[in-house]
Amino acid sequence: MNRAPLTYKLRPWSKEKLVRIREIERDFHVRAFGEELARVNLDMTIEERHQYLAWMRQLARKHGVPPSRSPFRYDEPEDRPEKEKRASD
Repeated sequence: MNRAPLTYKLRPWSKEKLVRIREIERDFHVRAFGEELARVNLDMTIEERHQYLAWMRQLARKHGVPPSRSPFRYDEPEDRPEKEKRASD
């Protein structure tokens, strides 16, 4: 039985390559989520991130933003996707 050699290891990436990968990751997060959430996702520790998100939810409640429903619940007829509406009509 042939196996992969046990001594095969990839060389560690150079510092320049790691910096470039971090730049690409940050650019993606900024495009996808915006500057604020990119900072939250990439610059904060997990504890800081949880505190920040708890603060964000509390602020939203204070300003009257209703809590979101589960995306998988369709209790009301107007909440159903368009193709389900047509199938039931």
